Amino acid sequence: ADDGAGVGIVMAAASLIKDLPLPPKRTIRVVLFGAEEVGYFGAKVYQQLAVGTLDKHVIAAESDFGAGRIWAIASRVHEDKVPAFKNLMRVLEPLGINYRNNQGRGGPDVWRLGQNGVPLASLMQDGRDYFDLHHTADDTFDKVDPANIRQNVAAYAAFAYLMAEVDVDWRSANVSN
Repeated sequence: ADDGAGVGIVMAAASLIKDLPLPPKRTIRVVLFGAEEVGYFGAKVYQQLAVGTLDKHVIAAESDFGAGRIWAIASRVHEDKVPAFKNLMRVLEPLGINYRNNQGRGGPDVWRLGQNGVPLASLMQDGRDYFDLHHTADDTFDKVDPANIRQNVAAYAAFAYLMAEVDVDWRSANVSN
């Protein structure tokens, strides 16, 4: 559940998008960060490599809380853009996901991007049993519920595709990029 599920979720979501008949307008970047729990080394290296291009990052999100069912999404966008974000995220409602608030943190590896102006989103998972497995020998793939993985993959694929398609600058009150 810890890290392996998140890797599988984002890779499967990217694969779904790749297999669509029409690609999205913008590039979707999938980053597999390493060494989070020993100093966020992967996140720090990514941020160094991305210097000078952070203004091209439309939004960042991260799957790093196991494979529990996603129940809500939170944004961290310009206040004027919250209604547009909330409206777009209605596409996730059939998956049992509702908009929560504009206090999204992105995740442990991407929140620093937010400190540098990149809008963030948090797809919030049910983590009630996450710490029962986290960093234990029982943290094995057989503990992951396939239905939850499918719901996570669908949510991340829909979210990423929409963010790559819409002409919205989530940073400011301006209407388009």
